[in-house]
Amino acid sequence: MKIHLWNGTRDVTEMMSSKSVEWLQEELESGLGVSSLLLLDCRSHELYESSHIESAINLTIPGLMLRRLKKGNLPIRSIIPNNEDKEKFVKRCKTDMVVLYDEATTDWQETGVASSVLGLLLQKLRDEGCKAFYLEGEN
Repeated sequence: MKIHLWNGTRDVTEMMSSKSVEWLQEELESGLGVSSLLLLDCRSHELYESSHIESAINLTIPGLMLRRLKKGNLPIRSIIPNNEDKEKFVKRCKTDMVVLYDEATTDWQETGVASSVLGLLLQKLRDEGCKAFYLEGEN
């Protein structure tokens, strides 16, 4: 089955690759996940500041940047505001497993990946050569 997502067509199984919260917890508890996972917290800056997974990078996208990202005029690294996090992303995005999460993953699983910011980020990361997944459920 194929779906149309912005400017490209992707296989549904390829686009919908996910990891469970339990899987992430096991990875982080084992100690291996900390060094091999690049976590992108796509929630608002306020939610990120109130609580987040240690080592996660906050990735909040303002409307103007979202439109530019959809058009393909903006690489993901340019929307990471913190320089240290940006360097971490650039160094690790193509070698580590990238896991994205937000507070509304269950909503877009029901309504479709094409209408979500997380779905767009997942596509763009894969287009940039990253091994990217989303975290299932409510996070």
